[in-house]
Amino acid sequence: MVCVHDVKLIAAPDSVFHERVFIFSLQENPSATLTMSLAQTNFCRKHGFDPQSPLCAHIILSGTVTKVNETEVDVAKQSLFIRHPEMKDWPSSHNWFFAKLNITNIWLLDYFGGPKIVTPEEYYNATFQ
Repeated sequence: MVCVHDVKLIAAPDSVFHERVFIFSLQENPSATLTMSLAQTNFCRKHGFDPQSPLCAHIILSGTVTKVNETEVDVAKQSLFIRHPEMKDWPSSHNWFFAKLNITNIWLLDYFGGPKIVTPEEYYNATFQ
């Protein structure tokens, strides 16, 4: 669960001198994709893997972003504010809200030969060893 704002701004370089700004609204199109890589940790560097190598595993989650319901909001706040306590004081006038990604597709790229498809059911029922 994450805290998001209704409108997101994404800057992409257009040239050396200009930037294009893309604006989209989660209310107009709630589709989203989140990708995470072991390159964000020390794992790949420790094992000598290039961050772009499939051996430096990536997971890609896609689905739709929805506001959390009343029963989920306290857990969402606690989870976020434990890691980012300064966010408690962010101005409410920015219309922040807590949301979650309802996952519909998962791809795991952890070796050569293309990604593995993991169902949301497999993902949520995984056990750690």
